[in-house]
Amino acid sequence: MSVLLRTAAIVLLALIARIGHTGEVVRIAVAANFKATLEELTTLYAQRHPTRFVISSGSSGVLYAQIHAGAPFDLFFSADAARPEQLERDGMTVLESRRTYAIGRLVLWTPGRLIVADVEQTLRSRDIRTVALANPATAPYGAAAREVLTALQLADRFRIVRGENVGQAFQFVATGNAEAGFVARSQIRDYERANGRSLVAEMMTVDPTLYTPIEQQSVLLLPGEKSAAAREFMEFVFSEEAQRTITAAGYRSLTWLPPGCHGCERPESARTQAMPKSSRNPGP
Repeated sequence: MSVLLRTAAIVLLALIARIGHTGEVVRIAVAANFKATLEELTTLYAQRHPTRFVISSGSSGVLYAQIHAGAPFDLFFSADAARPEQLERDGMTVLESRRTYAIGRLVLWTPGRLIVADVEQTLRSRDIRTVALANPATAPYGAAAREVLTALQLADRFRIVRGENVGQAFQFVATGNAEAGFVARSQIRDYERANGRSLVAEMMTVDPTLYTPIEQQSVLLLPGEKSAAAREFMEFVFSEEAQRTITAAGYRSLTWLPPGCHGCERPESARTQAMPKSSRNPGP
């Protein structure tokens, strides 16, 4: 009997571990460029720790405004560092939970047109009249695109079509409403996977010295302070497995470098501390 009881206890403990956070809902606000990658990560996590995720995407600026207005998100994955930092200063985050989960890569996409030699020469081609980019006021990828055009002295050369976020800017290019567009490298990867064809001849990674690094940060918000699932998922995002997934999606990682990437540049401002057990940002 004792053997049977021990066996039953082991099975019960295994079942409890498998159930994990079943029934717990984690609400995440995510910048449009990272939505597909985040969905990959939540799927990986939920396979081992059954958890229901509710994901809302948009431009970082719009999501920031929603959080300030009281939207009950547990986690925020922004496309920049400024907005998570401001939320931290405003006392709306869990202390020391702000971390850089990826470095974004800006690319120029010109469907049906071969990249010439570099971004500048490609943009000076006569057949490019309309360029799409995300709204620089609310979307970090749009702000980076504007910096590039200014640095290349091309800001007044084109008719600019602005998307509310980088996802909409991508659609402007994909549907032919712009001959070229500045988008996230991760979006190119997602498009290639969905359509089964390579865009390597139609896109080029923009020289990162032409724009401020797109340091994408995440933060645990106060509504998620007591959510074990939210905390554990955030830790998972910084695991080697998750960072490999993020890198494969077209980002640079600060905590995992791919083979042959010894000495890759890492922004000095990157923060890689562990998630605190429990502490609230007292605000200013």
